[in-house]
Amino acid sequence: MEVPFVDHLFDRSDPRTSFRVIAPYLFPVGHEADFVVTELSKGTPNALFKVSCRVPDATAIGSTASDRSHVLVKIYGDGTDITIDRNKELTMHRLLAQKGLSSSPLVRFANGHAYEFIAGTPCSDQDMARERVWRGVARELARWHATITPIQPGDAHESFAREPGVWSTAKKWLDAVPKNADTDKLHKDLNYLAEKLLFSRSTPDPLVLGHGDLLSGNIIIIEEEGQVSDDEAATVRFIDYEHVTYCPRAFELANHFSEWAGFECDYSRVPTRTTRRGFIRAYLEAYPSLLPGLWLRTVDTFRGIPGFYWGLCALIQAEASTGTIDFDYSGYAEKRLAEYQAWRRATEGGATFEGMGRDLPLREKAWATP
Repeated sequence: MEVPFVDHLFDRSDPRTSFRVIAPYLFPVGHEADFVVTELSKGTPNALFKVSCRVPDATAIGSTASDRSHVLVKIYGDGTDITIDRNKELTMHRLLAQKGLSSSPLVRFANGHAYEFIAGTPCSDQDMARERVWRGVARELARWHATITPIQPGDAHESFAREPGVWSTAKKWLDAVPKNADTDKLHKDLNYLAEKLLFSRSTPDPLVLGHGDLLSGNIIIIEEEGQVSDDEAATVRFIDYEHVTYCPRAFELANHFSEWAGFECDYSRVPTRTTRRGFIRAYLEAYPSLLPGLWLRTVDTFRGIPGFYWGLCALIQAEASTGTIDFDYSGYAEKRLAEYQAWRRATEGGATFEGMGRDLPLREKAWATP
């Protein structure tokens, strides 16, 4: 699946004009007046535009009109090239499309790319807590992990060095963190995490190809005819594959549970132990062929990594951002890194939720809620 490249720098402030340059690769030539451009993203580094073509019988390249009546155009945010390998992103996107896990990429340009639209409703932070939605997410996550064969590293060093991989990405981000950060401490923190969750184990966890960034906005709820019961799992699909990476399943699930708090880091939204257990059960029931042995306690052990991981990313963005996005990356980095520190303080010495008592940081208290 070759994705054509157009040597054009998309102008985020004038998307309609820029879109005309790549339009021939998406819709029939000559219908510029029939394009409707809608910005979908707000307050995020990347810009995402939905482009609609109001030509009912038009045939797009390689597809039917009904398949290509809408497309998504993604514009890379300022400074994100430091944290994201765009060649890797496209390679992973193509692989996912070949496996039926994503829509197809259509065209690439200097600062973004376009891909087929997935019809549905973007999930909200509040939707994440709806049982039919989280059951749907669990099933779709299981489909991802079952479709692409997991990798069994030979040893911990191979797992740590795997590219793309969650550990190697954390190491790269740490190397790119601004010099005004306490990099010595951050290196010690990464070593602590790797020792506790990887090198201290006799056999490294199998690595699945994970989405890596399952926040609410990257989940699309597809309402199907006749699907009305609140007890029935919703059909969902995942979009935005820039953080797709090989990782332990426990990281993927712990990372997703962390995203329930949203960018506001509202820890009252963190799923309870009962909900997390139900999510894992739905995940395992969806594809019985999945490797067994994924338990709530295993996932909870990994809950300290997401805060450290995304804290590093936010530290980089705080320096790289040009101010076009009104977002406090420094404040966000501080909150996410504090999540890691809270986990470490709560669990050092082998403590469990049952043995920690009531004197817990807010996020840890939320994770301990039955």
